[in-house]
Amino acid sequence: MARPKNKDGIRVKSRSRDGVQTVHFEENPGKWIVSPERDRDKAIAWAKRNRERLIIRNNSTLAFYCKNFYDKNGDWNNRQQDKGRHHGDLQLKNRQAYLDNYFAKEFGHLKPQDIDRPSFRREFDNWLLKLESIRKKTRLSRAARNKIIYSVNDLIEDLVDLRKISSNPLLGLKRYSKNPENPRGTIDRHSLSLMFPAHHKDLIRVWGSPLWACLMLLFNDTGARPGEARALTWKDIDDEKRFIAFRKGIEAGTTDKIKGTKTGVVKAGFLHTRTIQELDIWRSVSKFNNDDDFVFTLNGKKPVTTEGVIKAFRLGLARVKRDNPEWEPKPEWTPYWLRHSFGTYQMETLTDGEIASLMGHGVAILKKDYQHPDDETLYRSAEQIKEKLDRARDIN
Repeated sequence: MARPKNKDGIRVKSRSRDGVQTVHFEENPGKWIVSPERDRDKAIAWAKRNRERLIIRNNSTLAFYCKNFYDKNGDWNNRQQDKGRHHGDLQLKNRQAYLDNYFAKEFGHLKPQDIDRPSFRREFDNWLLKLESIRKKTRLSRAARNKIIYSVNDLIEDLVDLRKISSNPLLGLKRYSKNPENPRGTIDRHSLSLMFPAHHKDLIRVWGSPLWACLMLLFNDTGARPGEARALTWKDIDDEKRFIAFRKGIEAGTTDKIKGTKTGVVKAGFLHTRTIQELDIWRSVSKFNNDDDFVFTLNGKKPVTTEGVIKAFRLGLARVKRDNPEWEPKPEWTPYWLRHSFGTYQMETLTDGEIASLMGHGVAILKKDYQHPDDETLYRSAEQIKEKLDRARDIN
């Protein structure tokens, strides 16, 4: 028997077969909705939190269900967290934007029952193939199309759970290739020599300050991701051993929220003697040089931003170009290209397993995504094989 409704007009009763609580809203006569809770009070709290979304309205469209679907305090995200799946604020914000700016604008006028048909998958796929970016009015990237698919899939699966539709019409929809359309590569050796001149004065001339010079040197020495370098404090750097243990990074889309490394792997970084010397200079002139202070900070409160790193990198390239008019940097270069350069040029001295451990990836991903050897690098890395072949040929 259902309990009396509370002051919010919500009734709750337990489902006999498993004890799950079902809820009923006074403005939705005769309709009981299955909650994810077995506790009565939690079920009421869930019903209050999701009332607007759960109440059946004859005019409820897909746009209605898209609204605030990825709210960080909403039902979907709460259920994901209960399952141990945590999504950052930026990820939730971006997923919501894909629903609002693309899916809801095209299909928002439809009701859930309108897409409860196998042919909708084809209709959705054809729309996605022709989709353009709302900002640049250019063809949307494959990665962005996949994110739209993931977001819409989450929404439709929720509609299935709420019994608004019988099944997910997008089941079996092929994802787009994950191979990047504009892949990163290596910065050639000559360019690296111009970007990292041997003398301190020339280095500062390129990067503008000891802070940026040290950060770029660290990228070049370790192949660290920008977020991992930004999260470093002075106590993380062992000057004597010239060693860094990369255990953390700055969460994407935040200025100072610390998390683990991108892949969750703790990795080692070894610095050149010259980089240690430059770090000593930077620490001596920085106002924020205590062990717990961020190494790369302008105000002592937060590390430099991702935008600041990219801007400093481009300014550095512009200064190199100013002093070397004949030199032509590639417009697509970013600080992340230093990571790919590290993964490639270390092929000449380290095994793939050793490089992979320094970069925090498996060998398969390293070889597929991070190594872009030119002929010289390929020859140097395989020279020992040539020597073995020559010895075998002499024996025979």
